[in-house]
Amino acid sequence: MASNQQIWRVDVHTQALVRQPVPASWERLGGRGLVARILLDEVPPTCEPLGPYNKLLFCPGLLVGHILTSCDRISIGGKSPLTGGVKEANAGGTTGLEMACLGIKALIIESLPSQPGWWVLHFTSAGVRFLPADDLVGLGVYATAEKLRERYGKKAAIALIGPGGEMKLSAAGIQNLD
Repeated sequence: MASNQQIWRVDVHTQALVRQPVPASWERLGGRGLVARILLDEVPPTCEPLGPYNKLLFCPGLLVGHILTSCDRISIGGKSPLTGGVKEANAGGTTGLEMACLGIKALIIESLPSQPGWWVLHFTSAGVRFLPADDLVGLGVYATAEKLRERYGKKAAIALIGPGGEMKLSAAGIQNLD
């Protein structure tokens, strides 16, 4: 696991990644607590949930990567399009572990795309690449996961949306593979 954790910010409008040091007020937080802190610090409470001022947050828990059973958890959150309040969900799988191995304390996805289309955000130690994913639209979670594993390997950590997310349904979710 990487020892120097950073905040990774991805601006989907410019397709740029900025790596930042962890603010002192975030250092002792992880998972659900870090999601809440970032939302309080950075997301206007009156913003439109599917608008440019909301943020999608991926925050591994504090015990991720410590080889303890059932502790490689990740919290994913933002302002909810369903309720208009804060929504955070906690999941297992390999996403949190792989983020921790890259040294990511929090992944903050912000803004709105400047171009139409669908994208895979492929993260490695070198950064992020935006890869066209229009061929995956409408396939569903299982078929999409199979295609992504063919492209990136069986050990790739994958978080993805399905048709509900593609249609911007207010109760859509994010799936994490294990």
